[in-house]
Amino acid sequence: MARILIPTDFSDNSMHAAEYAVRLFGKTGNHYVLLHVFMDPATDPQMSGLLTNELMKASEEGLRMFTDRFVRSTEVDGADQQLRYGTLAPVVRGMVAEERIDAVVMGKRGHTGSLFFGSNTIDVIKHGHASVLVVPENAPHKDLEHILLADDHDELFPTDLSLLRSIALAKKADVLVAHMEMEPDEGDDHWSNGLYELALKDVPHTFISTHGRDVVDGLEHLARRRRMDMIAVLHRHLGLLEGLFHQSAAKQLASETDLPLLVLQHGGQ
Repeated sequence: MARILIPTDFSDNSMHAAEYAVRLFGKTGNHYVLLHVFMDPATDPQMSGLLTNELMKASEEGLRMFTDRFVRSTEVDGADQQLRYGTLAPVVRGMVAEERIDAVVMGKRGHTGSLFFGSNTIDVIKHGHASVLVVPENAPHKDLEHILLADDHDELFPTDLSLLRSIALAKKADVLVAHMEMEPDEGDDHWSNGLYELALKDVPHTFISTHGRDVVDGLEHLARRRRMDMIAVLHRHLGLLEGLFHQSAAKQLASETDLPLLVLQHGGQ
């Protein structure tokens, strides 16, 4: 049984991420925890207590309504509700430790298409101590068949890919392990092939070396060309993550990707 933590701001985008989580992990045999984190923005100590009470009441009602909608939409047996005070990343880190969370599933954007979840998602990935699945607002409703895994020829523990392996086995998906080079690579003999054979045991997988003007651009184009359904990376690829989450003139294509991004914790966390 997997324990899946789903932070929500009650938006349609976070509901889309929650529904995607159920399609990926399944309606039964898993434990879903819906989390809403709130904080009192008041700077006046005399007003702080009153506003906190009002915010808590509104948050309780919003979480109850979101949970009801989630259960009706997905037909899961039920979901736990967690309302916490504070900021998202520290709260997630505490819950991962306390409740042995296997994965966190988040929307890429929050209310009205803002970057509400952009900075929060980066913080959770960097400091939440959990594998995180980021679901863009336009992620398609389709079966998971092909997963693109970024490789950097760096250290790899078999447990780093345990979540990816379990997803691939459950969905009967294959994995394309891609090493991105800024210049054309000579051959595709990876020193880490043996480790991947162990980490992806029983999962159909192949290797490719390719190049592009930068890693983000190369991965995005490769994913589209090979019709991938998900991109997976390890936590240490922080430059790649920031490129995928934040739009700039050079990264516009990557910032608009509609592919879910699975960020695995290096070290098997």
